[in-house]
Amino acid sequence: MPPPVSADRPPAGHSESTPFGQVGRAEWGLLTDEADWSVELYRILGLDPSAPALTLDELPALVHEEDRPRLTAMVTGCLVDARPIDGEFRVRRPDDSVRTVHMRGEPVLGTDGGAVSMWAVIRDMSELRPHGRSVGPAAGPPPARRPPLQAPPTLDLAAHHMPGTPPVTAAADWCDVLELPDGAALLSVGALTGPDPATLLGAVHGLALANTPPSRLLAVLDQLGTTTSLRGAVCCHYEPQNRTFTWARSGRPVPLLFRDGTGRRTAAPDDPPPGADAPYGQAELTLRPGDLLLLHTERLGETDVERLLGLGPRLSTARTARECVRLLAGELGAGQDGDACVLVVRVSG
Repeated sequence: MPPPVSADRPPAGHSESTPFGQVGRAEWGLLTDEADWSVELYRILGLDPSAPALTLDELPALVHEEDRPRLTAMVTGCLVDARPIDGEFRVRRPDDSVRTVHMRGEPVLGTDGGAVSMWAVIRDMSELRPHGRSVGPAAGPPPARRPPLQAPPTLDLAAHHMPGTPPVTAAADWCDVLELPDGAALLSVGALTGPDPATLLGAVHGLALANTPPSRLLAVLDQLGTTTSLRGAVCCHYEPQNRTFTWARSGRPVPLLFRDGTGRRTAAPDDPPPGADAPYGQAELTLRPGDLLLLHTERLGETDVERLLGLGPRLSTARTARECVRLLAGELGAGQDGDACVLVVRVSG
């Protein structure tokens, strides 16, 4: 079967201009040979976004012949030895223009320790390499991996990332889902700032596995004293047995709830009383089968949120979270001030 079309690709004929610094993402499933690319990656590579994403075997055909051994070595090291990818290479677009891109990524390991998929973030570096030259691996740690969206079977999940207009900001909006041993799930979105996001996200996962409630989890993150922070965050715990959704926030965003074709903002948590052990309030909501939650980062403004709430009737007819993401992507597009991220959570049972 051909690879699936990414949920955030634009329709055929969409503008394919490539501003400097644009960032795309890709994921390759090694067991199914499926590939999923963001629309930004199609723009960087100058490809038709209505076409299937290239598999890892097909990707070298786009790479400058001098740089193919470098790409092969990076991918092999990633898949065989679980080494992060961090390096540059040149690509030759269909119009015969050459772009220099920087690729960072990591493997996603299965229960047996073998790689089951690979993710990558690819940035257009052409304006910094005016003569079409690429350089070797860059210094510094790779960005934190966005894990596969895995949660209880009663939830249908999909995410969409919208990079902002240049210049690229220091913060990167991010979302995460972690299935917990008792069948519950941690869902979170926010803006990561700092040089070591992997450490912070590791702390988030560790606290969640220790059954730390969302309000206390955010408070502990404030006390870590690391050089990386998660700001404008929404942190949620979902219990599938009774469909209880418990959440806290540090910043402005609140989850949006779509029920019976109507969208609304969920009620924000009350401030904790003086002397409480957490500076953040916590709210609880009982969901129903068919409900849809939309978690978003704070770079979506009030106008964007109002537009999303107006999609209630259309979202109610969508059969999957992926279809919901397509609607959201078509409504929002790109170009906001900085990255933005949305996570769609559809209660299927």
